[in-house]
Amino acid sequence: MKRRKPEYFIGMVDSFAANRKYSKRRKRRSRKLFLRRGMIVTLCLLIIAGLFSATYFLIIPGIKNLFSGKSSAVSTYDEATPDEAPPVVTIPASTEEITTEAPTEEPTAPPTEATTKAPTKAPTAAPTTAPVTTVPPTTAPAAPLPDANKFLVPFINQIGNIIKEFNEANKPEEEYITPVIKDDGKDGTLYSSTLYLWKEAGYNLFGSTDKVAKNYSKTLNDIVKDLDKKVTVYNMVVPNHTEFGLPQRIKDEIGCTSQAENLKTIAENLSERITSVNCYNALASHNDEYIYYNTDHHWTSLGAYYAYTAFCEATEVTPLNIEELKKNSIDGFTGSFYTLSGSSALYKNSDTVIYYDLPNKTSAQMKERMGSSTIYCDVYYPASTAGTLTYGVFCWGDTAQFVIKSDANTGKKIAVVKDSYGNAFAPYLTAHYDEVHLLDYRYYDGNLNDYLKKNGIDEVLFLNNTMSANSTSQVAAMKNALK
Repeated sequence: MKRRKPEYFIGMVDSFAANRKYSKRRKRRSRKLFLRRGMIVTLCLLIIAGLFSATYFLIIPGIKNLFSGKSSAVSTYDEATPDEAPPVVTIPASTEEITTEAPTEEPTAPPTEATTKAPTKAPTAAPTTAPVTTVPPTTAPAAPLPDANKFLVPFINQIGNIIKEFNEANKPEEEYITPVIKDDGKDGTLYSSTLYLWKEAGYNLFGSTDKVAKNYSKTLNDIVKDLDKKVTVYNMVVPNHTEFGLPQRIKDEIGCTSQAENLKTIAENLSERITSVNCYNALASHNDEYIYYNTDHHWTSLGAYYAYTAFCEATEVTPLNIEELKKNSIDGFTGSFYTLSGSSALYKNSDTVIYYDLPNKTSAQMKERMGSSTIYCDVYYPASTAGTLTYGVFCWGDTAQFVIKSDANTGKKIAVVKDSYGNAFAPYLTAHYDEVHLLDYRYYDGNLNDYLKKNGIDEVLFLNNTMSANSTSQVAAMKNALK
């Protein structure tokens, strides 16, 4: 494989200028949540008062009128409902014959003439203008009561919406496991604003703010808003090694912010259409295992497997048993951290890249960049050797488009919009999907919805590591999906 440019290492972004006042932000969020809950409780009390008023002034009088109208042949205008208005009696001019206008409903007996006889003149026709009542009321007649249903139905719907919003606002936050990290009390070396070396391993410094996290959520929401309604959407943001490898003591000293809180902010601001997949807990439960490389910013295939099990749980399918898969390995991987630092300690602690034979028969094809020719290949790069680019064994490194076909015979297809973390993750999906389409918007710039329609895909997974999700350049590249 050819030597990649520095941009190849997607995780190597400078995010050290992070907000170090995380505790103050958390207190502010707590105060906002307290005020929001107080407003919701007040609103609920107002709703209860409204229900009581509606019952007392609308429902009870309406029921009374309903039964009184059926039990009595005569009712006053004030008591009648709009559908039960009484006959209107008119007074003709002078001493003309008094006529009574029949009700609009079909009468049970033929209408009779007025009981008061006129002299010799023919009775005049009923006036076309509003009739005058025979006995003017001493006070203005009350307006007819409105139809209670016209008010109650929207009122009840509004209550339902308020309850739904209340439940959404007060649903319990997803718990994130606190990883157990062994701390020998020794300090490491801050190599640069992005790299910390500790115990012969490198760590990307992570620092971000709620605003940056919300920008990622908004970008996904904007993309998904244009997708066909039948498309099911998932989002998985993967923490990096710093979250699970560095003790909190060191993270506080060098100004790293919590990736768990960052993931919470992202999940809370995603639209209801996007299912958030929590791979954090699956990784935290195994943080004492070889789930991240020492000399590189990526996760291992074992770390990708644990995240894959979390995805299977979210999609309700049974994951592969990794113990039953044949293991292949390449020793001597010295990744991006070694390339950046040239540390002899990292060189001595080089990594082993492990990948697994897949249970299904697969084939693949790729386009390295937009407009390039299609290359037919296998899921794994067969010529991968020890060195700085050994991670490229997974799906041939980062390409604009990489399509894997499998004989899983499930009738399902999925598109994975990803950074380089998706390369080690995607092979496991071949057990559940006939086609797995990898799109990397650092190199691909086509409209996502058009791509899904063209290829008959109705599931999408957005998969990025936390450095990418909080990187301005990566999020800007993903907006190409809207073109």
